[in-house]
Amino acid sequence: MKNTKLLLTVLIAGSLLTACHTNNVSKDTALPEKNPTVKSDSTPKSEKNSSMKDVTKENSRLEEMNLLAKQSKSTEEIYVTGDVVVGENGDVKPGIYDLEITGGSGNIFGNRKDPFSLFINWVAGAPGTSTDYPSKIRIILFEGDTLDFSNISKIKFNAVPEKVEMSNEAGIGEYVVGRDIKAGTYKLSTNVKLDPEFDNLGWSIDIYNNSTKKKKEQTLNSGNQDVVVKLEDGDIISTSLYNSDPDLPSDNARLIFTEYK
Repeated sequence: MKNTKLLLTVLIAGSLLTACHTNNVSKDTALPEKNPTVKSDSTPKSEKNSSMKDVTKENSRLEEMNLLAKQSKSTEEIYVTGDVVVGENGDVKPGIYDLEITGGSGNIFGNRKDPFSLFINWVAGAPGTSTDYPSKIRIILFEGDTLDFSNISKIKFNAVPEKVEMSNEAGIGEYVVGRDIKAGTYKLSTNVKLDPEFDNLGWSIDIYNNSTKKKKEQTLNSGNQDVVVKLEDGDIISTSLYNSDPDLPSDNARLIFTEYK
């Protein structure tokens, strides 16, 4: 009988110790889950990589243009006696310039070292000439480009500053998205009176992407006034104008970009 009571006491004590141990673990120790949940980025890896590459391309295009602007160096007046060569040892250094015509009037042609780049093709003339041509053209010049002038006798290259204030207006020539105008979607308009009798005369716009080598062409004239364009950082916008407005000098003509949603 005594042995039976002793065994029963031992069993009860053991049960109490086990219960106390279990309570201590549940209160003070975090037990591992059987199937722990691992948090992950929901964006597919391929999409992340693609997005990063696109941002890098945009940045590199814009950085290339900013570095090019840094190389710009104004020239004195140059007599045009032949092709004007762009290069460290040429007539003008690579860069971004306001090309000023100081003598004669005629055509500006040229060849790009990169054959897939934008064409060089404008008409211009010195102030005071009989025909209203622009006397200043914004132009982006790369190493190895050449310029060919017809009936233009004197020119000058005025370096555009490394840092410029963005605007929603552009004149005649070449402008950089992210530098001269911020990226976005825009509806086009102009301060030029578009003559309805000549519905094909007005602005011609090329939007060039140096990375993809793709070019988009657009016009703004009396026959095509409802125009929207999309611009990305690093794009180059090239504009030219056939001005039929007798009251507005071509040097004062502006292509206007209004944000469109």
